[in-house]
Amino acid sequence: MMDTQQASTDQGSSSEFHQIRHGFEVGSCPLLISENTRAEVVKAPAICAIPSTPDWFSGFINHRGETVPVYNLNKYLQILDETDDAQDWVLLIDDHPNTVGILLKSPPQSVVDPERLDEVAIGLPEIIESTVRHVYSDKKNKWFEVDHRLLFLALKKQF
Repeated sequence: MMDTQQASTDQGSSSEFHQIRHGFEVGSCPLLISENTRAEVVKAPAICAIPSTPDWFSGFINHRGETVPVYNLNKYLQILDETDDAQDWVLLIDDHPNTVGILLKSPPQSVVDPERLDEVAIGLPEIIESTVRHVYSDKKNKWFEVDHRLLFLALKKQF
């Protein structure tokens, strides 16, 4: 499990808390998990595909005895090159019964002490842009915090 905050000690005398958020990329969209949202990364397990569903809905996995839907957002956004479609990781977001999985090419990145920007998300795919809550920067990159529940609700409506 990935925590959203981590304590570090400054030469043992005082504690300094850093906000650690976890970001991942879908194509070239750098997305950020909402603060205080539980997330976990696992190597992609066997996925049980469901007939007559869109190809971007990969199916379900069994994670600790719970059934979790897994989505391939790169396929949904038609980003993947057919020759480069290996996605070895599943990012699990939220607690059961709201847990969803996203297939990723690489594990998420730690984003330390991101600064909220006074910007609006523009130029992103429509389904992503409509679910962005805030825009953040970690001094190197810009990140778009998505409301994952709204995002996956919008995807489910397309079945």
